[in-house]
Amino acid sequence: MKKIFLLCSFFACSLLFAQTEEELFGSADDDFFFDDGIEEFVETKTTEEAVDLSKGVLFQTGSVEISGNFDLSLTTCTTFNKDTETKDSFENTILFPAADAQIIVDARPSENLRLYLKSGINYPYVTESKATIITSPFPQTPTTFDFKNMFYVKELFGDFNIGPNVAFRFGKQTVTWGVGYFFSPADVINLTAIDPENPTAQVEGPLALRTQVVFPGTQHAIWTYVIPENPVLYVEGQGAISYAKNTAFAAKGDIVIGPNEFGIGGWYKYQNSPRAMLTFSGTIFRNYSIFAEGVLAFGKDSAWLKNSTEDKKPIFQTTAGIMRFWKDQNITVASQYYYNQQEDAANASFSTHGHNAAIMCNFGKIGTDSFSSQIFAMMNFNKVAGIASVMLKYNPINEFSISCGPYFDWKEDNLSTSIKLVFDFGSGKF
Repeated sequence: MKKIFLLCSFFACSLLFAQTEEELFGSADDDFFFDDGIEEFVETKTTEEAVDLSKGVLFQTGSVEISGNFDLSLTTCTTFNKDTETKDSFENTILFPAADAQIIVDARPSENLRLYLKSGINYPYVTESKATIITSPFPQTPTTFDFKNMFYVKELFGDFNIGPNVAFRFGKQTVTWGVGYFFSPADVINLTAIDPENPTAQVEGPLALRTQVVFPGTQHAIWTYVIPENPVLYVEGQGAISYAKNTAFAAKGDIVIGPNEFGIGGWYKYQNSPRAMLTFSGTIFRNYSIFAEGVLAFGKDSAWLKNSTEDKKPIFQTTAGIMRFWKDQNITVASQYYYNQQEDAANASFSTHGHNAAIMCNFGKIGTDSFSSQIFAMMNFNKVAGIASVMLKYNPINEFSISCGPYFDWKEDNLSTSIKLVFDFGSGKF
């Protein structure tokens, strides 16, 4: 354990990347609650718009906001390796088109109720010719058309409160649980993990009942979650069901002291290994944002499923990182260390078992506002494997940009080099 904490301390002294501090510690999609606090809502309102929580009023009545975003882009990837001729590499260039959209509806029909929906559509779409071969939503053969999240719901929940200090949220929601940027082992609630190559992308959250209790006169809070089984099971003749015994429970307490926040929490699910976690986020030397997580799992999930005592040894995960943003130069740098004793999932695209590190550096302006660049690298030291990329972006007008750069992927002595081109055609938000 001493070695682990020494490694954490060493990597926590390296510099760290984030587009903004808000991206590191919060989600813009839910900034109304900024992990989800009631007090932040009150502080952001003007005197005329202020809401009187002492009377149990949480929202302004009758307001409806509709917004969204479009991703209209085309990415090409040409891969070179020692076993492939250059001509073959160009002939096998892969195209990744994107014509995706998300629509967000944020409604407040009454003073005490907020309804939120975030849904979208991904390319490719179902055409009429494809739709004719679909006979049921649960096809028996894998050769029929695969929906694969063509239409999806990212979030759908309702917020309401009891008095000024107790608030509830029920529905499908992305949970702000951990504080890590590239890796977040403490986030045991969300259905997907952070993508280190795209750490600001919203992860998939579960359907859950959340309760928030804020201690009067402070920013200290307690969060509890009741999480029904997800995904639900499809049973012939009964439809989609879930079993009550597979409901998960989680609780966390946050203590805010100046610019620093400390959290302690736990997670439990039937026939799964219970987990306990500690989190910390704050600042040092006024300009450096730091964060850390520690997680203890009481054995493997398989041991609890089989009710076996053989594999119930403690499993540790710990991470630490630091971030700095230079406003005048428009430069941000981030790095994070992650030690993981958990075994990799069967479908994991990148191994994180053992010691890991990730670093990202963003130059928001190179000479002029039209040029920017980003450098990213991630490595697993146990597997001697990693990925790295350097991308230069040219943005002559707001409606168009082109990014280009090399992408490296290596596993021990096997190195693969790719050239990526990303064309962005009119993507944006409204």
